Amino acid sequence: MPITHPHQRYSVTGYREEETPEGELVWSADLLRYGQSFGLVGNRGEGGPDDFTFTDENYGSEFVTAARELHPDVDRPSDVLVDELVMIRALNSLDQVAYCLAGDEFEEFGEHRLAEPGVSFTEVRRELATRFADRSPRIWDKNCSAMVPVLPEATE
Repeated sequence: MPITHPHQRYSVTGYREEETPEGELVWSADLLRYGQSFGLVGNRGEGGPDDFTFTDENYGSEFVTAARELHPDVDRPSDVLVDELVMIRALNSLDQVAYCLAGDEFEEFGEHRLAEPGVSFTEVRRELATRFADRSPRIWDKNCSAMVPVLPEATE
């Protein structure tokens, strides 16, 4: 994935969440462009769209345009891009190896599985390639911040 791809160009940091007395999840995070802050995003937990505050309007406009180009067929592309960035941040920070199988709703809901603690990426990939080859296994690769297919040659 090129460095100019939105998943490489943008990131989030300082993710914070809390539950309101009504049981709603309220969250916020700082938006970064190539590691430099350009705004804030959050949601008040009322089921509505995310709230954006851009400290740099040019980068904010660029972010909105990139989200629209990446997700042209959704109602709130900026919200979808933020969801992806939060998921990337969370999966890259895991101590365990994440993976998914056919039927897991990773793209839709971020559904994934975790390998046992202490099992290496290579060991998980090898087991997925042999034991779950018929279930289209994918493994989270922190080097490219993506869920990548596990190919049969991973057993070698």
